[in-house]
Amino acid sequence: MEKNKISVIILTLNEEKDLPGCLESVKWADEIVIIDSFSSDKTIEIAKRFKCKIFQKKFEGFGELKNYAISKTSNKWILNLDADERVTEELGKEMEKIFENPEFDGYYFPRKSYVGKKWLKYGGQYPSYQLRLFKKDKGGFEDFVIHERVRMEGNVGYMKNDLIHYNFTSWSDVIEKQLNKLTSIEAGELMKKRFVWFYPVKRLREFFREYSKLRKSGNRRMASYVLSRRVFSDYEIKWLIPFRPFMTFFRIYFILQGFRDGIHGLAWASLTSMAVLIKFFKYHELKNNLITR
Repeated sequence: MEKNKISVIILTLNEEKDLPGCLESVKWADEIVIIDSFSSDKTIEIAKRFKCKIFQKKFEGFGELKNYAISKTSNKWILNLDADERVTEELGKEMEKIFENPEFDGYYFPRKSYVGKKWLKYGGQYPSYQLRLFKKDKGGFEDFVIHERVRMEGNVGYMKNDLIHYNFTSWSDVIEKQLNKLTSIEAGELMKKRFVWFYPVKRLREFFREYSKLRKSGNRRMASYVLSRRVFSDYEIKWLIPFRPFMTFFRIYFILQGFRDGIHGLAWASLTSMAVLIKFFKYHELKNNLITR
């Protein structure tokens, strides 16, 4: 029986602090492909030390770069990782066992996310299933600049062991990345959208038609999220904008029980909702050319 070989794909840009731990956790992989966006630190040196296949390409969006990474792989299975993620020994053994006789075409991983040393267990942060392992001929990435997701054509299953995500080193890091860097990217994406009062009926019909098809594959968890971004990605509903920050806070802190993480849950809900507000402020700046330098 032919061995189910795996290719790990990782995007990098100045990841000298996170990359060693990530690569160490998947050193058992048959192939590791690095797509680097011209790092200026020791990222490339570290990748060479782990004998990775290295390609450099300008960043034009996460979805586009990850599809490029897939095109550079040579194995049947793809494991998509970020540099700040770690595959635990238990998760590695679970994948090894699954590969003896794979039942599905893709697998969701439960992911534990940290801010510093604090594991955020609530507020939608756990298990926060991520579709990270899939057959190359069955999956690919939606061409989104940010918050990209895998588009699967086959059936999916769920892993039991966790993927570790050291997303932020501190709350200061959350503010710098989520409230500054990511909101700037998202504001730029808003410039491409049409602002309407309601979604067109034609798009609503398309959404429900495609959603029913996707559910039949067993891929229910991400079906509505991926489809809504695909079908409605070029629209923004005007009347919802003033309520979006409050809706975000209420959903994270109360509905998803972020309050159970104590002060950390309050901080996460507050900063995430604030990021929504900042995104629209930055969009207003861009649209009206209010930036002086």
